[in-house]
Amino acid sequence: MSAQPEHAWGEMPLPQIRTVDDLRSALSRYGFPGDRERFEEELAAAIGASPTNDFKGLAAVIRAYRHRVRIRNSPEIMTALEEARGGGGGT
Repeated sequence: MSAQPEHAWGEMPLPQIRTVDDLRSALSRYGFPGDRERFEEELAAAIGASPTNDFKGLAAVIRAYRHRVRIRNSPEIMTALEEARGGGGGT
């Protein structure tokens, strides 16, 4: 049996994100504090600024927040972020 790393972030199952509604649910459950609200604001702004035949800005917002859910679900990344902020347990 191997020793588990000491950090505050437990491994969470990575949610299936196939739709915008899936992403909303994932942000509410797994996102960083405030992510869901900022996502909705950025999504609305991207929709409003997008030409009717070009949703590249909208797709970029969705990709960015999907990536944030993946970051939040990575114990290695969360440990590195915690250590970078000076909150790491150290060895």
